[in-house]
Amino acid sequence: MVLVAAIVCGFAVGMAGLLNYFKYHSTANRLVTERLVVTGRSVETVVHLSLDLGLELSEITTLPETLERERGTDDLIQGIDIFDNDGRLLYSSDKSRSGNVPEAWLQAAAAAHGLDWLVEDGHASAAGMPLKNSFGITLAHVALRFSHERLVNENTAVARELVATSFIIFVLATVVASFALVGQLKRLARGVTAAETALTTADETRAIELAGRTPFGPALQRFIANVRGVEREIATLSNDLERGSTP
Repeated sequence: MVLVAAIVCGFAVGMAGLLNYFKYHSTANRLVTERLVVTGRSVETVVHLSLDLGLELSEITTLPETLERERGTDDLIQGIDIFDNDGRLLYSSDKSRSGNVPEAWLQAAAAAHGLDWLVEDGHASAAGMPLKNSFGITLAHVALRFSHERLVNENTAVARELVATSFIIFVLATVVASFALVGQLKRLARGVTAAETALTTADETRAIELAGRTPFGPALQRFIANVRGVEREIATLSNDLERGSTP
């Protein structure tokens, strides 16, 4: 019974720890996306102001300096890129970057259907958002690159803390459950012993008194009273039969 209690406690604490970790991981991803997209909104504002002045997206010469300045607003951001719907890089905070963006970004942007997106893929990790014109047409996408290793280290630290906390809770819960279980079993054993004594005691009054001390006292008292009543009736019938059979 103690082993069963330990298994149940381990299962309950383990499931609680897993649920808490996955909840943390989901919340952390959402917060990272929202945190990076705040910077992306600043870039979006600059782009919209330039478009309102009649400039084309490819003609905004001040955009690279804006991207470099916005990158310094958050230490989590490693770089900011702007790419078109075909994945061709248009602007970047890093002047050495060129060519096409990772395919995972294009897939995530397409799957987001015009909403913010997040990609966790090693060196290609990024949070992004679409750049739309006043008619709601997506002209390009902003991708804010971040350190995936840093997030992994933070998640690992949280996981280790959860494991340590869960283990302590498991030990305490198992000890408390074991003591409670042993105490209940001892109480039940005393009750069974008292019931056995009550059933084997010849004195009906004493037997009913002992039965009242058991966990199932009232029922056992009624049972003893009924049994003893039946025994008296059987004894009476037996005496009547013996007297009736005497010549």
